[in-house]
Order: sequence, then C-alpha cells, then structure tokens
Amino acid sequence: MDASDSIREAARRIGDVFGGLPQVLRFRAAVDEDTDGQAPDEVSVAVGDNCPGPGFASYATLDLSRYPTNVATADGRPIRTELVTVGRADYRTMADVLAKCAFAVASGSFHVTPNTIVPNAVREADPDRAMKHVLLVVPFIWPDLEILVDTEDAVSTWLQAVPISDSELQYASAHGTEQLFARLESAGADVSDIDRASVA
Repeated sequence: MDASDSIREAARRIGDVFGGLPQVLRFRAAVDEDTDGQAPDEVSVAVGDNCPGPGFASYATLDLSRYPTNVATADGRPIRTELVTVGRADYRTMADVLAKCAFAVASGSFHVTPNTIVPNAVREADPDRAMKHVLLVVPFIWPDLEILVDTEDAVSTWLQAVPISDSELQYASAHGTEQLFARLESAGADVSDIDRASVA
C-alpha cells in the first residue's frame, strides 16, 4: 500500500467516527535549515463537518503515526500517535493548528504522551486568538474512536489537542498538566472555542 492509499484508508476509518467521508487537507512544513531535512515535508489532516454535532467540526491527522514519538511499551515496541481535535464549524484555522502540532511532534523534540504541551501551536497558526498553546490529552469527545490499537509490532494511540492560554500554560508549569486538565474539566471549559475564557 503506497502513501496515497494509506491516507485514503485512514480517511475512510476516521470518516466512520466523524459520520461521513471527511475532506482531506495537506500541509507542507516550512523549510528549516537547522533540521537538515529531517522535518516531514507534509502531513494530512481530515476535516469532518457536523461532528460531534451541528455547529462543530472535528479534525484528525491521518499520517502522523509514521513518525516516532520517543516513547515505547515496556517490551520495546514503539508507540505511534495520531492527533484529533474539535473546533467551531466556522473556524477552519483549527486544521492549521493541528498541522502545527503534527509538525512539532514529527520533529522528534517531544516525548509524546498524554498531558504533553505543544507550546505556541495556536500562536504560530493564528496569533490573535485567546488560546496560544495546545495540551495533548486522552480523547474524550468521540465515543467511537478506538484510542488504543495494540499489535505485535507497535502500539498506535490517539491524543486530543486542547488549545490552552498563556495563563493556563503558566498554571501547568506551576501545578502540573494533570491539574490543569482537572481544572478545565471542573470549569466545564468549552474546548471547541479558540477564544474561550481562561480557567487560570
């Protein structure tokens, strides 16, 4: 199966979760001479409208799992990750935000686990928004999303990208990312709103 076939198959699978065949967008990485060509040249992002409901759109990477996450199982199998997020239907820049996260993960500079923060992922895509960074958490919006696939050779997971503010990043630095996520939950933060009020 070549790369195009693999992306089509991934789009079909996430379409089953999103409730319809998604639109697929491709993003090219900016050229950075310091990486010696190691950064991926392209990532694909699926866009599913009306998911999880009217007025919303869901977004998912389709080919990020080909890049290492710098984490492995106890028996040495690599753990690979795809990213998913949700936004308001009229805020299509969320696809760019997810692509920024994907390129950051694919650069190899993160140990990609739940409660990892990707700094400036929103700021780089859309600097005027209230949220500036992204917290990666175990997905909690898509009930049909199989978030862990365990095979003989590798483990594949999904992480949800939750935009957070500067003050929330500072709170996480002081109290930990788990405490920040607990605070977001207890406040009932609308994580689909890129300009929501900060909880810290």
